[in-house]
Amino acid sequence: MARVTVCLSVFNGADFIARALDSVFAQTYRDFDVLVLDDGSSDNSSEIARTFDCRVITIPNAGRGAALRQMVDEATGEFIALIDHDDIWLPDKLEKQIRKLDETGASLVHADCWFEYNTGRVVERNLSFDPQANSFDHIMPTNNVIASSAVFRRDEMIEAGNFVPDTLRCCDWYGWFILAPNHKFVHIPEKLVRYAVLESSLANAGYRFFEAQHYLLIEKILPRFHELFGTLPHNQAVRYKKMIIERSGIALSSMAKGLEGKGDKKGARLLHRKAIGMAPTVLRVWTRALRSLVS
Repeated sequence: MARVTVCLSVFNGADFIARALDSVFAQTYRDFDVLVLDDGSSDNSSEIARTFDCRVITIPNAGRGAALRQMVDEATGEFIALIDHDDIWLPDKLEKQIRKLDETGASLVHADCWFEYNTGRVVERNLSFDPQANSFDHIMPTNNVIASSAVFRRDEMIEAGNFVPDTLRCCDWYGWFILAPNHKFVHIPEKLVRYAVLESSLANAGYRFFEAQHYLLIEKILPRFHELFGTLPHNQAVRYKKMIIERSGIALSSMAKGLEGKGDKKGARLLHRKAIGMAPTVLRVWTRALRSLVS
């Protein structure tokens, strides 16, 4: 049985999946198997995956959260390494990350990346974390764990409750939230992933992304706050709770901006008021609200 299960979910990714799988099978670390879950693609993604040494599962389209949950259930490795169907790993990614997991006993390790836009623009991400940082510092106030850079312990994710279907565009962030309590996250300050970004996807997903972010924080994380953060010192827990509420307010502000772009000024102003109530010290929340009033 392989020590690592590489998990790739795909939805209509026929143009990119072979490139992603090539980067997986080019790894210097070899103790892995590969699980591909085709989430209801209408193209030939699964047929391409079957040309590689993969186990391929096809399901009716259920969304990324459901796909992540099933892949964790189906995986057999001690560790799970995620990769999106349009991303690329550097050849020594798994080798470096499994070594770090063994050295530290961490539950999750992640790394930096290049954001590679389909327009040709490339942006480097170079993060730095204090070695003593709490695991929540890796995912708050925003999610710094890129899914295609993450390797985590399967049994601990299952024990934490696993991913859930209804978290939509923030499904990986939810997984990191439930895994973080009493577990160690480690960051490797090296770029080990080429992360594909479609400019059109960014533009189209704006409102829906922030809506999903707000839903995750308010409906899934805040109600479980004492469960997830209860073992932390009081001052730390208070700081993280403020982050959750403030980030939710910023998401509402961004949603309001999206409504303005669609001409829904009444709906936008309602969201602006709610955003100010949740993030009263964030300047851009006030700036957006004031612009809405005078426009």
